[in-house]
Amino acid sequence: MTRSVLLGCLAATLPLIACGSKPDQGSGDAESEVQAAKQVAEALLKSESDPNACGQGGTACPEGLECLTWPNGEQACGPMAFEGMVLITDATLGGSCLVQNNIDKLPGVSIASVQVTATDGSVKGWGRLVWDQPGFAVATQRGTPPDGTAFSGDACATSYNLGCDGKAVFEIVDESGQAQKLREGQTLIVYIRGAETCGDEVEDGLEAALCTDPGAASGGALDSCSWEVRLVELDDKEYGPDRFGGTLGNSGQRR
Repeated sequence: MTRSVLLGCLAATLPLIACGSKPDQGSGDAESEVQAAKQVAEALLKSESDPNACGQGGTACPEGLECLTWPNGEQACGPMAFEGMVLITDATLGGSCLVQNNIDKLPGVSIASVQVTATDGSVKGWGRLVWDQPGFAVATQRGTPPDGTAFSGDACATSYNLGCDGKAVFEIVDESGQAQKLREGQTLIVYIRGAETCGDEVEDGLEAALCTDPGAASGGALDSCSWEVRLVELDDKEYGPDRFGGTLGNSGQRR
């Protein structure tokens, strides 16, 4: 908000406060409301002109927020990072996940890679499998689980089968293998073995959630994996085929 706009809002707000006071209010109450509005405006103006403030050349933010860079290159205060992991669950509705048969040789979703991008669009890290629970129907050869590195293979040949209703927990690690914190506003991208690309007769589905207690989640205790990440199929031209993505936190809800 620019200084001129802020002062305009203040000028409009103060008379409303004074005129809007109830008849039985004392003058002291009205004066205190006016003074409070002045203090808020002065604080905003000070922040706007503070060279140490995030977006003004510095990195200072109000308590509980952190200075972040966004895709357009601008900086603004945003949510703090937290230790967490990602839970991927099979949500396939067809094939042997409903009726056991030999149509689907890889029942349930198969994961090629898990990736998280930062608020500025750069890659934050890649998923490394730390725990999984095979589904009630699973491939004989489950394939290769994501290991925390950028995926460069063939998803049709090396993806990891979760099986029907299978679950897997991934930590997000950087190029050096160090676990990364997560934050609201980052983007989760999951690359799966897709029916169109690999010729499977069954379209697989998946769900994702954030786990805020990584120690527990890595041992299979999933009580903290309660923040749903709503996944949508991503544009092929921009992300490649068979990618599903969702925003961490902002678009999700508690399960």
